[in-house]
Parts: sequence; C-alpha cells; structure tokens
Amino acid sequence: MDKVSKHSGKSKTQLLLLALAFIIPILLAKFALTIGFKGEIKTHGGQLLSVERTYQQIVGNNVIDSDNKQWRIVYFGQSACDARCMDGLYHIQQTYKALGRLQERVSVDLLNTHEQHLSEPDDSLSLALFAHHVVDSLDMPLLEDKVIIVDPMGNLVMSYNFDGEAQQKLTKAHDMLLDIKQLLKLSRIG
Repeated sequence: MDKVSKHSGKSKTQLLLLALAFIIPILLAKFALTIGFKGEIKTHGGQLLSVERTYQQIVGNNVIDSDNKQWRIVYFGQSACDARCMDGLYHIQQTYKALGRLQERVSVDLLNTHEQHLSEPDDSLSLALFAHHVVDSLDMPLLEDKVIIVDPMGNLVMSYNFDGEAQQKLTKAHDMLLDIKQLLKLSRIG
C-alpha cells in the first residue's frame, strides 16, 4: 500500500509540473500584454511615423490605383525639385535597384506641390522610374523633403532625411534598403 501511494504522489507531482510548464508562459504573456510591454522596436535608420492621413488621402484617391497593392518609396517635396530633391531621388533609385527580385513588390513615387517638367540631370538618374504626383499643398511640415516608406494600405510607415555629407547619405540609403527588405519579409500583403 505504501508503494502505491508513493507512486501516485510522484505522478501527481509530474502532472502538476507538466501543467505548470504550459500555464506559466501563457500567464507571463498575458501579464506582458496587460502592462503594455511590446519589446524594443528596431529600425536600421528610419524614423517610425504615426500620421493620421493615408497616402491616398494626401495624393487623392483618383490618382492611386486601389488594385495596386505595392509598398512605395516616396519623396515628399514641398517645392520644385532642386538639387536636394534630385539627390533624394537618386538614392531612392539606387535602393530600388538594390532590391533585385523584390522590385515587383515596390514602386517609387515623387510627390510635390509644383507641376514641372523634370529633366534628367545625367545618366545616373532615370526619372521614368518614378510616378510623379502633384498636390495643392502638403500641409505636413513633418514630411517635407523626406523619403517616406508607405505600406500597401497607404499608411506612412517610416521617414528618412538625406541631409549631410555624401557618406552619410549612402549610409542612410543602405539603412533604408535594410528596413524595406525587413518590411517586405514580414509583410503578407504587397
């Protein structure tokens, strides 16, 4: 009789340990969600945006094809496209080319407030790659003269500022490439 009670006590302990092995992680996850812990959000160099307006609202619904569910890399320019704008477009183009086979999931746009004929400054920049959209005004100083990554639903996700020396701009372009690749890897749409 003593062996039977000893055996049933041991199996009850094992059953309890097995149950705790499954229950404790669930309770820890629930606790983490309750206190709002999300972990560290890491980008390679882009600044995460929380903007209420979507890209379709900024550009106008009639301009954007709703069936075209692609990620976008957009240069937001407030004025006519000057040397700084052309430099940003060049870095967008180089990032787009570096995507390789992922290019089919991404499009590149130029958005500014001036209708103008853009002439290609030299062979290094192909403006035919860019969809050019003109709006009356941006009314969003946060986005002026920045490169923005837009998700397939039209949400503005990240921004990049291409100021500084040539080496800093190349580093920013590389960071943008790493971020867009990571977003494409994690995305199930677009």
